[in-house]
Amino acid sequence: MMMDIIDNEEIDRDTVTEEELQQQFNKQYKLASETTVRIKGSYINKLHVNDLSKIAVTLQDNSIEVFELNNTSLSRLCRLSGHHKTCSEVVFHPLEPFLLFSTGWDGIIKLWDIRVKGTCVQEYKEDNDSAVRPYECMDVSDVGNLFCSGSQLVKEDAFIVFWDPRSTEPLGGYWESHTDDITQVKFKPDTNGVLASGSSDGLLNIFNLVEQDEDEALLYSLNAVNTVDKITWIDSDRVSTITQASELYIWNVTTGDMIRNYSRDKVARSIKRSRDDDCYLVDTFLASDNTVTLLAGSHGGDQSTLRSVVACQRGGRPRLQPASVFRGNQQVVRALHYDRDDDLLITAGEAGLINVWRRENTDSAQHDHR
Repeated sequence: MMMDIIDNEEIDRDTVTEEELQQQFNKQYKLASETTVRIKGSYINKLHVNDLSKIAVTLQDNSIEVFELNNTSLSRLCRLSGHHKTCSEVVFHPLEPFLLFSTGWDGIIKLWDIRVKGTCVQEYKEDNDSAVRPYECMDVSDVGNLFCSGSQLVKEDAFIVFWDPRSTEPLGGYWESHTDDITQVKFKPDTNGVLASGSSDGLLNIFNLVEQDEDEALLYSLNAVNTVDKITWIDSDRVSTITQASELYIWNVTTGDMIRNYSRDKVARSIKRSRDDDCYLVDTFLASDNTVTLLAGSHGGDQSTLRSVVACQRGGRPRLQPASVFRGNQQVVRALHYDRDDDLLITAGEAGLINVWRRENTDSAQHDHR
């Protein structure tokens, strides 16, 4: 009986022909480079890239590997190991490109100097008398003089803790605005005065950090209904969130309005796949043509399906529009970085692969398809 159920289950597939895919997804990207992390079988959960093309990824064994991108080739710089529980986040210092922050479920934030390979040069943790707060996330402001971490629920509180990198003692924190694990904290670009936080309670909170009191600092509490998995600042007034239910929300955080909402089934249809349940959302980025672009894929088949769609264009239609097919992908992608200047996309995921995708010009792409 069980075999009959499995045999009758629909297999995820493309809903259009290969020729139609090429016609509709006409922004062509070429796989320029692929590198495997050193720890065999370890998937990549988080990825961060700095302005000097240093790339850091967190691995399943709680270690961190750091690479350097030269043109489109990747070379391994070092491996960092020191978190004895899940390493949940890694972020480069915005002004000191050889410094790297990491945090995890051990309640410790580590600062690494990648010039001194494998060396932790500073640790930040709270008072030894307080209960360990397992950190799910962290971020560093672009100004570089403030970073914060978000904790799992400890007893009845989930904490956002603020730090000055020059001191190991925390500056203070918020613990009343979320009622479950804090999954994401993201500073608004080019400032340390505004912070977005997301949680398993389904809320996207926007804080004005100029205010000392938490109640006064909370500008908006926006309801995404499900656990917030990803927060991305699109520009100064727009933020995207991706939920655990694989839904995409785009918000105007100046007014507190929801601009767009796309459910999993809409995304699956837009990337031309037949099964909603196999569809997954990676993240959004602001492309070089100023379109808000969503990267999504499919768990079905050989897990190679990876495509992008335009989710939001000022003055454009609300429907998701086909953009790109990433041919040569071999994994479920967990994280991305997009470089607007070079129109370069870096992806990483569950097969432990780091892929570099470079945009092809239209003439050469059309020539290749003849």
